Amino acid sequence: MNKKHTPLPPPLPTFVLRSFSSGVTCIKYDLTDPLRLYAGEQQGSVYLYNLRSRQPILSFSNAHTSTILGLSQLVENNKLITFSKDGFVKIWNEYGQCQWDYQTNHCSFSNCDIISPNLIVVPIGGDENSTIVVLDYQCSNPIIKKFIPISTNINNGMVMKLRVYDNRWLFAAYESGSINVFDIITTKQLDTYQITSDHEPITAMDVICNTCLCGTTKSDLISLDFLSLKLQPTSTFRHIEMPNAGTSFIRCRPDDGKLIAVAGWDSRVRLFRRETGKQLAMLDLHRQQVNSIDFDFHTRQMACASEDRTISIWDVYNNKHEIKS
Repeated sequence: MNKKHTPLPPPLPTFVLRSFSSGVTCIKYDLTDPLRLYAGEQQGSVYLYNLRSRQPILSFSNAHTSTILGLSQLVENNKLITFSKDGFVKIWNEYGQCQWDYQTNHCSFSNCDIISPNLIVVPIGGDENSTIVVLDYQCSNPIIKKFIPISTNINNGMVMKLRVYDNRWLFAAYESGSINVFDIITTKQLDTYQITSDHEPITAMDVICNTCLCGTTKSDLISLDFLSLKLQPTSTFRHIEMPNAGTSFIRCRPDDGKLIAVAGWDSRVRLFRRETGKQLAMLDLHRQQVNSIDFDFHTRQMACASEDRTISIWDVYNNKHEIKS
């Protein structure tokens, strides 16, 4: 007698954090304690949550006057870095006190990143809106490096996303749909890739395991595979079709690189196997767009932050109760 295959029930979150006053735009697990999570809001506030008690334990009220775009931590001294649509990048101590700030005049959608152990990478605005700088907050003149795209007949437009990879390369995604790759030491542009054929902006990006993953306003996820520093000869494009148009965020599971979490404009988060592009699960909890995703290996969890003023926590690692990748 043949046994009928029973489909698995849809995944459910471990728990949901709900006490936010506006949409949650950015999250990051605390490097010093994986059971703590930083969260930034649309209105500019930042909170540190204890995931044991599921309550905020530190409030950076009115940290910024506009949407939080990026959260990072300095590895050397565990200071929190916030970057906002108000143009300011700020450094905070463990008590929630601002110790340093810098006005970048950038007002797009880009995040910030870190060159270990204590350098900050951010885009700048004004006449140089395609330029990315490295800031050393310990210097009187904090701009110590500039990454300037090579001039072409196509205007790159604003920096949409950036990612430091292996502390050697900087990947920068632009409004024009192109990605430039820079050498962090020399600041030289190594290569450029036109990801979108019609110059639609890149709306999401992550880089891991010699793969750059890009999302756009269209209904496909673009994977750019490369090897070592020989980007041009070995680079190939792969496309993963999405059921609906628009990607708001991409994060690849950092400890093994096997799992891609993709947040769409349709409010769903889809999990894919990176090597094959096979969809493994769809998380259909949030009622509005998911803006940010982060993984933590120690707690074996994934966090998703949404416009619906909630953060959902999921188990997405391999055991009998979790999604298989």
